[in-house]
Amino acid sequence: MENLYNEAYSLLPMEEKKEILENLAKKYNMELLRFETFSKYSKSTFTAIFKYKESEFVFVPGDTVTLGYEGLPKNLSDETLKGLKYCLDETEDLDTVLGEYIRENFSKVRKATIKPMLVERDLQTVAWKKSNLEELKDFDSDLLKDYNEFKSSNYNRLTLDETARFTKIGNDIEIELYDDISYEKLCKNLKDEGFSLANLDEWEYLCGGGCRTLFPWGDDLDYNMNLLYFSKEGNDKYDLEEPNFFGLSIAYDPYKMEIIDNKSFSKGGDGGCNICGGYGDFLGYLPCSPYFNQVIDYEEEDLNGDFNFYRRIIKIGE
Repeated sequence: MENLYNEAYSLLPMEEKKEILENLAKKYNMELLRFETFSKYSKSTFTAIFKYKESEFVFVPGDTVTLGYEGLPKNLSDETLKGLKYCLDETEDLDTVLGEYIRENFSKVRKATIKPMLVERDLQTVAWKKSNLEELKDFDSDLLKDYNEFKSSNYNRLTLDETARFTKIGNDIEIELYDDISYEKLCKNLKDEGFSLANLDEWEYLCGGGCRTLFPWGDDLDYNMNLLYFSKEGNDKYDLEEPNFFGLSIAYDPYKMEIIDNKSFSKGGDGGCNICGGYGDFLGYLPCSPYFNQVIDYEEEDLNGDFNFYRRIIKIGE
């Protein structure tokens, strides 16, 4: 088991790592697609990509790391400072306001031991379920009319709020129907399948790898990146959506709030609140920090299919 923790795993010969990964595929009934090394932000992991049904998973070694963020970011660029000052009124001090924002919205600094995991690479939607034309007819007779109108239209996608979603993919149309689901029901469904959600410590590790900065790459926004909602003209390849050092697509869209094993917080975004508020690039993407906590109460209402997303994990050894 100790070889599944980074301190030992990183020093193993390549063939021993491959043997470990092959054994994990057998143990958890997953198909091993390929071995791959993921490198980003000065961190690197040799792992394997596994397939379970239609989803890809990667092995993430365990580790003991420092998590959380306190204090003020260092060496912010003139562009970031200008954007932050634009959000202040004449009576406010930047360091005071930013420091208070971090104290109120970021997790506290602490040490944590993270167990090795198999982790789903991409986010899954909640509430939206793939369907077909026959089920659509039974679901709501009016939807068939909407479907036929969409089919002959020039639109590529149509979303009917909390009802149905149609997407043109080549010559086919993908049909999704909305099915309300609670936090408790989602967790039960995952447990029945042998999965769980990452807890607060595990998610912050998966996103930042134990970085001691606001973002995995540093304290400031990298303005050379092509960012969703602030994209460079003619470029639809978004840097943050690319796999990180564990091979995960994580915290790349401030509108997408990832559900974790904690009823009080979601991670990876704020539902787009800062962007919609006109707070600019830096504050708009600050909720994508590994340590930003979006306060939420899953006890009050069902999950939101447009803003809530999740990824499955398996804690190895449990």
